[in-house]
Amino acid sequence: MSRVGLCDDPPSMERSIMIDSIRWMKKNLCTAVRSRLIILSALTLSLTSLSSGCAPFATFPPDSDTGIRIYPWMAPAPEVMATSLRQVHARVSPDTPLVYNLPSGMTATAWKYVQNKLGPDAREMVPGDKVFLDLQRFGIRNTRAFADIAVWNDGVGFLVTASLERDNVMPFKVTNLQRFYITMSEPQPNVPIQGADDTVSEDSVGGDQ
Repeated sequence: MSRVGLCDDPPSMERSIMIDSIRWMKKNLCTAVRSRLIILSALTLSLTSLSSGCAPFATFPPDSDTGIRIYPWMAPAPEVMATSLRQVHARVSPDTPLVYNLPSGMTATAWKYVQNKLGPDAREMVPGDKVFLDLQRFGIRNTRAFADIAVWNDGVGFLVTASLERDNVMPFKVTNLQRFYITMSEPQPNVPIQGADDTVSEDSVGGDQ
């Protein structure tokens, strides 16, 4: 037997075992990589959901002096207020005029932006109105928002909480309305406060000028 013959490729059985071993190691490696990627993806999703779920709403009026501040005239605040008022009116009291009252402490700019978004068929509440919507409070957190609106008709009122959602920078849409029959005092018309809006970038303004 020649020396060359002794140094040739391994027998077919040994070669088959080597190929099977390589395939087994490759399969296990791919499985391990996929498992780690799935775990990392699930962990990232959980952390994202947890962080967004724990973040508080920025509200107006603010919940406290230390709460997150929101500018009623900055986007998307006018959109949230106008969309909530429009949808509550359409779904709860469509046969009445769209007369609205906004929370006290808002500047004329905020009132103007909300009116522009509601359109000419809506108007602000004035003394003597008996049928109107009183927006008491609203809040925004990333892609979610809410508004508490009291529906009044001849001295009788109930509270409606509108829940809103949006996809990224798309407009907010009302996803749910919930009624609460609680004791409330009939409000008086609020008026814009005298004073300038807080100075921020013009890119952040909230409505049509």
